Amino acid sequence: MMRRIAIPAIVVAMALGVLLFKTEPQSSEARQAHKDAHPSNLQQFFSAHTAEEANGKSVLLISIDTLRPDHLGMYGYTRNTSPHMDAFAKNGTVFTRAYSTAPLTTPSIVSMLTGFTPYRHGVRLLWQPMDTDTITVADHLHRAGYETAAVVSNIVLGNEASRIGERFAFYDESVDEPEANRPDMLERNASRTTDAAIRWLKNRRDTGQPFFLWVHYIDPHGPYDAPSDAPIDFAHDSPVPVELERIAEYVRDGELNDGAEYVDRYDEEIAYTDREVGRLLAAFDALDLSQPPLTIITSDHGENMMEGHKYFSHGYDVNDAVIHIPLIVRHPSIEPGANSRVTSITDITPTILEFVGLPVPPKLDGTDLVRNRSDKCVYAEGLDSGGSGGLHRTLISTDTKTVVQHGRSNEPRDRWQFDLKLDPQAQKRLDIPESSAAFERLCDLIRSDRDPGGRPTHLANDKHSHGPVAGNADAKSLRALRSLGYVE
Repeated sequence: MMRRIAIPAIVVAMALGVLLFKTEPQSSEARQAHKDAHPSNLQQFFSAHTAEEANGKSVLLISIDTLRPDHLGMYGYTRNTSPHMDAFAKNGTVFTRAYSTAPLTTPSIVSMLTGFTPYRHGVRLLWQPMDTDTITVADHLHRAGYETAAVVSNIVLGNEASRIGERFAFYDESVDEPEANRPDMLERNASRTTDAAIRWLKNRRDTGQPFFLWVHYIDPHGPYDAPSDAPIDFAHDSPVPVELERIAEYVRDGELNDGAEYVDRYDEEIAYTDREVGRLLAAFDALDLSQPPLTIITSDHGENMMEGHKYFSHGYDVNDAVIHIPLIVRHPSIEPGANSRVTSITDITPTILEFVGLPVPPKLDGTDLVRNRSDKCVYAEGLDSGGSGGLHRTLISTDTKTVVQHGRSNEPRDRWQFDLKLDPQAQKRLDIPESSAAFERLCDLIRSDRDPGGRPTHLANDKHSHGPVAGNADAKSLRALRSLGYVE
């Protein structure tokens, strides 16, 4: 479905004075204040800046579903999976330690578009609509006179499932292409997604008006099945036999248990997507814009290859395989090169706002990637793969990754940490010292979370809710989600 959507709801919500949750508390008094739902100063902030004008620079934001950074050339991968993005990155800043907020599409994308972590924006599951009073970067730019448009290719980002589409003046969610062997598996491949984005660029109503275009590709998501015209076929020297039961069921190809073959196919999907991203970048560069645009390439989350509890999958835990993401930012005013500062997908919204000259709201979890040069901790959460109904939560700093596991009681059950200086891949679990400030911060956050076990209260006992999927998905949608591996 392709349509133009006005967004009066968000303006009404602003005028009425929305309630948003404040940053995580660090004391019992602060936890009580959090429970009392103090009104934030965001509404006053908007009221005070209604006359602000942006600088007219356009923005292109590209997110690629299920994309691991260590399978891209700019991050050191030896296979030629990403020649177009590698060329793009030569003149951009490559953030080598960027993390998603969750290994699930909807929570992480809402973090990308709001600058908030999931426990603050409230979206924890797939098919859980974003609250009407949540303000996105598209809302900021729309009010500043920007054309706002999005082209998405994952069914969970459809407006019915996420309510994200209502924040864009133009939202193309034509995810209508069934796979030959799985008729319930609806998608839109990278070629059609790029076609739709270029079509919007060419048909803009006012070519002199600045715009914000977000394009989301799904292709590296399993099952891995690149089209016949994909630019390359990868081959491996020796098979890597794995137990068939370890391979996610929706990814399996019959009795094929060669893990290396699945990696080949995943890389082929990346190469195919890279070609189409290159085509989009070329069309964007060909525009006669009055000012150079800001361009950002990232992912919503990564993917287990032959790691984790289930191979070739994601959605659970906070292992680096599923929360470490690529992040490349390019503009002539931004110094190119590799940047090893710890960063988050929440940093994208404040970076865009700073770039276009709009004030950044207070209390965002993210910070501007360009101006902020200080070290910080970033947060991520993932459903507990052990089936406790709870979460794994982590804080990642320059030297340490701290993880706490808990169930529905919101009381910590287990904890561990990694020394990232000695163990940069976070492989060896260590005991957490009693004096750990990161552990105490996570405990405060867990106990003050409005959603028990990280699951929204109104969905906690919903018999129609399936794992990472909220219970309001209809039967047809559940079949599609099952083919994507989100529903058993």
